[in-house]
Amino acid sequence: MRPPGNVLYLVDNLWEWKRPKNFPNRRLSVFASPQADLAKSFGPEGGTVYQVKFEGKFKLCQVVGYADSKNHPDCKSLRKLIFRILGQEWIDGKLDDKEDVGKLWIPCLTKSDINYLFGVNQKLRSIREEVYNSIRYWDDVVLVRDGKLILDEEGESFFEPLEGYRLKEITD
Repeated sequence: MRPPGNVLYLVDNLWEWKRPKNFPNRRLSVFASPQADLAKSFGPEGGTVYQVKFEGKFKLCQVVGYADSKNHPDCKSLRKLIFRILGQEWIDGKLDDKEDVGKLWIPCLTKSDINYLFGVNQKLRSIREEVYNSIRYWDDVVLVRDGKLILDEEGESFFEPLEGYRLKEITD
């Protein structure tokens, strides 16, 4: 498992909490761009670009409308929502009062971890439904079925290679 590098742990945890069962886990996924030029722009200067060749079954998604998930509106709106709902009293409160809620910022929580936190803490229990219903990321993610085309020429793609994959260098 790999913690996110471009998305707040809080947001990543909330996305994992609402991730549809048949969609790839972002923490276990390989990330890609649908176009070589786009991949080159996200990589290091002079970097090599590759084409992915699947060696069997895989789970592949595309974030339609966003070249990088860090630009998805949830990245700002979910953090703001949590702080707004919890209020200034919580923000200014004592460490003991923040402990359970603060655990939402721990990297790579599972759905069961998050369900536990929203169940064990009264403050979280009272906002659970509103937070869950505010997560929109998966509304913009499309599961790409085997043999189907990528929908968005710029949308970030990510996949779990269930049976492996190869990389083929793309030469100019």
